Amino acid sequence: MEPNLTPAAARRGRLVHTHRTTLYRLDGVPPDADGLRSGLNHRYVTDEGFTTAQTTVAHATALLVHGSVAREKAVWCDWLTRLTGDDVAVGHSSSGGALLIAADEVVYALTYGTIGRHLINRAAVDPGFGVEFAIRALGPERINQITRSVLASSGRVDQNLVPGGQHIRQFTVEQWGEIVGKISGPLRNGHQLTATRLGRRPVTIAGAESLQIPLGADPSSLLADLHEISAICASATPVPALEFIAQMRPLPAGPRTDELNRRLDDLLAGHDPNELGLAVPVSQIEHEPFATAYEIRIPGFGRSHEPQIAVEDLLDRVKNRPTGKRLSTLKHGTIGLCGDDHRDVLAPPTPAHRWITTEIADGAARILYHDGRWYEMGTGHLDALRAEIAEILGHPATVALPAWTSAEPDEDAYNRKAAGDGYVLLDKKLLKTRQHARGIEACDLLGPNGELICVKRADRSSPLSHLFFQGEVAVDALLHEQDARERLVEMVQAAAPGHPITANYKPTKIVFAIALKSSKPLTVDTLFTFSQVALYRTVRHLRSDGIDVEVVGIPAA
Repeated sequence: MEPNLTPAAARRGRLVHTHRTTLYRLDGVPPDADGLRSGLNHRYVTDEGFTTAQTTVAHATALLVHGSVAREKAVWCDWLTRLTGDDVAVGHSSSGGALLIAADEVVYALTYGTIGRHLINRAAVDPGFGVEFAIRALGPERINQITRSVLASSGRVDQNLVPGGQHIRQFTVEQWGEIVGKISGPLRNGHQLTATRLGRRPVTIAGAESLQIPLGADPSSLLADLHEISAICASATPVPALEFIAQMRPLPAGPRTDELNRRLDDLLAGHDPNELGLAVPVSQIEHEPFATAYEIRIPGFGRSHEPQIAVEDLLDRVKNRPTGKRLSTLKHGTIGLCGDDHRDVLAPPTPAHRWITTEIADGAARILYHDGRWYEMGTGHLDALRAEIAEILGHPATVALPAWTSAEPDEDAYNRKAAGDGYVLLDKKLLKTRQHARGIEACDLLGPNGELICVKRADRSSPLSHLFFQGEVAVDALLHEQDARERLVEMVQAAAPGHPITANYKPTKIVFAIALKSSKPLTVDTLFTFSQVALYRTVRHLRSDGIDVEVVGIPAA
């Protein structure tokens, strides 16, 4: 608190001397007068006629942009006119501004108004900045908001809000497979920010790709706050209770991801296809079980429909492109899911590169490409994950499945071979319920003791995230939906008349039976890191429902 100020006066002073601001940190933007312009969204600024001006903030080089966008008629007017027959013509104007400041070697962008964020070059925004600051500056005891997304499988995004705040551990964020995209709470004491120096009232901030924070309202205090934020971000370690959040982070666009993209482009030359895999993008995963064909569109190859898709389908279309053009070709191509009629597109197609998944070693770190983005997993985090997966894979198997030989070209043939001797074939038989009107697969084989057995043959096991997700959905339906159990009983009785299964059946065990196309044994070393993340999450989820989970490798012969 400043000298001679009562707490109430200090609080009033803070309102006067600070302004809550949306703050971005920009990467690859030179901290000089000419360089700051590369931090702007020039198309938007030019098209809408915004004013830009070179300026300074407490002797720091800065760039100011501001203006408004006027619309003679709101987009909803025509709908009201159509519904009522009355002429509705209501215009509006949206304003915004941005201030780019070179605080020594770091460039920050402060945005204002409803469209201020549109003035910034999105490619230059550091997506990890807000969270990076927050996990170093927040107290873990009173976190009031968490937004996290599942890295693989369902693509679920959860937002949890506790107005009074609670300890970070009470949010039960899974340390593997969930990326914290936003975290909010009060700043810890001790930071030399304008807002924390005024009064005793907690200062709440929110960190995502941007930082929502009160900043000094005069030039010198604003610049001092930016320097303090830089110093906090440069500190060696996050708050211990929040450190796990930093273990899996999306990498911002910049020189590092440029180099990773070059390495991925080299892999797309197809010299070692085993280094690449396919994973269903999160936006497509709920539609994929109903697809009968994959519509592939790659520039220069037109459109084709494939009943199955493999990584070679993409490599064959890009491996002969010039170096540096293979990845960009996939970014301009798309893959769509089609129903019974090839014209029946189940979901908007996604860029083809988002189906590619790979792992690249970068020093001691492990870099993962998934759904079109690069992620880094810390080495300590990776070691702990591998130990968990080794324990899961080490459980002795209780089901005996035959070897997968060259006589079984696909999963359909293998499942037919494995059926019998107490194993009921349920592959491609869909349970249609009120909750799942289009149907879900309960399993590929029902074991002699009612085990749900899900079979997958995978190249470097990259498609397994989808397999694990399907297992979770099936178990959830059979545990909680009576009509799902009824359909299962009907299905089993039709396939194996006289089977002892009854309508009271509930699953107690699920077995993921996996054959690697490389014929290598299923181990931590042969399982993709993303598949390890998905497997850990699935096992934890299913075990919390009282389901025993086994993962067995199918031998090759």
